[in-house]
Amino acid sequence: MQEIISVQHVGQWAKDFIEELAHVKKKNKSLQQKVIQEVHFNEIRQAYTQSRNRLIILDYDGTLAAFHSNPMKAYPTPEILHLLEKMSSDAANRIIISSGRNRQTLESWLGHLPLGIAAEHGMFYKEQGEWQGKTTKMEWDSEIITIMKHTVKKTPRSKLEIKEAALVFHYRDVDVWLAELRVTQLINDLINPCSRQNLQIMKGNKIIEVKPGGYNKGTEALRLAAESNYDFVMAIGDDTTDEEMFIALPAGAVTIKVGKTSNAARYNIPKQADTIGFLYKLTNKQG
Repeated sequence: MQEIISVQHVGQWAKDFIEELAHVKKKNKSLQQKVIQEVHFNEIRQAYTQSRNRLIILDYDGTLAAFHSNPMKAYPTPEILHLLEKMSSDAANRIIISSGRNRQTLESWLGHLPLGIAAEHGMFYKEQGEWQGKTTKMEWDSEIITIMKHTVKKTPRSKLEIKEAALVFHYRDVDVWLAELRVTQLINDLINPCSRQNLQIMKGNKIIEVKPGGYNKGTEALRLAAESNYDFVMAIGDDTTDEEMFIALPAGAVTIKVGKTSNAARYNIPKQADTIGFLYKLTNKQG
């Protein structure tokens, strides 16, 4: 006891507190410096205009489009469609929409555009007008389905989405306190049955997703980057699922986190509403 007291005295606690405070301040300052200012934009635009073979990967929800309490109402606005059509019309650009959404929704919203699409975090992807799959439709274990349905039943305003290769618990409209409680309970309940079947439990923006392991936005980004000798690579996303994409891409890639800053991304756009303007400005040949 005396040995512990001799080390953990008031003076040491105060010193530790001040050091931790200084560390947090330094980290916040470092993250704040990632916000795209004019000097950053000019550097990115210069690299963009001087390149001839570009790979541009864009998340959809929370990046191009704002979140909506009803996800099916977050369809692309005319402004988003015009931007994507404009970017895709540049022969130097390969535009990819990489989303957690299912391929049916993405196809109905964006399938008419000349761009690539990765659905369900890359489990399915569309190239040259054809959809490819890295896995077949999942046959879900009844125990996992039961656990997730029971969680939805006791959590007002939550819902379960069953995709071809993923199960998603949505809780965007759930009371914050209740949501935190249910998320903890759900993850704990899912750990054993998911580990037995080599399934990944992924926490995203107001979702908990269960999907096969080994596939994510990072592996999809690696697949895309390996298909050509790109001299400009850019990825923009807002969610924790996009962190894998930022980490997987080469160090020289322009990686941008929308919303909260990220250790993995080189740059930050604080507000989703500014993403469209950034892309218009970047790709404007008159600029």
